[in-house]
Amino acid sequence: MAEIVLAKQKIEKGKTERLREWMEEITEREAEAVETLKSEGMHSETAFIEHTEESDFLIYYMKADSIEQVYESFEDSSHDIDQEHKQVLSDVLESGENVGDYELLYHLENPESS
Repeated sequence: MAEIVLAKQKIEKGKTERLREWMEEITEREAEAVETLKSEGMHSETAFIEHTEESDFLIYYMKADSIEQVYESFEDSSHDIDQEHKQVLSDVLESGENVGDYELLYHLENPESS
């Protein structure tokens, strides 16, 4: 069964637009990004920005056979886009620490949907 993770990381004040620009670049480089998902064993990945009075936060939804394997593959990756992703996240996130605590209650998928 696939693992589902929701992660939340605090964006440094004034760095949200830089993160947004990088996420747009990932979208433009979709084929390259999808190759990294394949090499990591990731089924899907979705990123959001949460805007609160306290701060902005990067929210990730990830689905993979093994999230641990995804993290290990990402850390060891030699893909250019992964190296750039690490650099941008290092520049825009306050610490990179997951500040969310989410309990998965259920996950459903329509088997007739592609």
